[in-house]
Amino acid sequence: MHVFGGIIRYLCTVVFSVVSAAIVYTLMFLEGFGFSSFRAISLFMFVAYLIFATPIQIFLNRKPKKFHGWYLVTYFIVSLVVCGILALLTNYGLTAFVSYKLYLFSFLLALIYWFWDSVFRQKK
Repeated sequence: MHVFGGIIRYLCTVVFSVVSAAIVYTLMFLEGFGFSSFRAISLFMFVAYLIFATPIQIFLNRKPKKFHGWYLVTYFIVSLVVCGILALLTNYGLTAFVSYKLYLFSFLLALIYWFWDSVFRQKK
């Protein structure tokens, strides 16, 4: 039963993070808010959190600490690298690194996941 509780806490972390991140993305980058764009953004955020944040979360959860500052810094660095790579691969190119939006968005993604991770997953 302990494993089932861990899976539920992880799913809560991911679901709340995805919804929060999709709202932040919509407010920062999209002018209109539509349900279809929200679903697409949520799916993209879910895959990104699953691929990039989950391994870090598993690594950091070896020594769990709620709202630990280094966890936020770790999530921010990884988020900045991922967002930077995605910016280079899309139409933004190198100009994305001049804009404050890349850094703000990376920090907000890290902050969202760090917050929900601390609420649902971290024990101490």
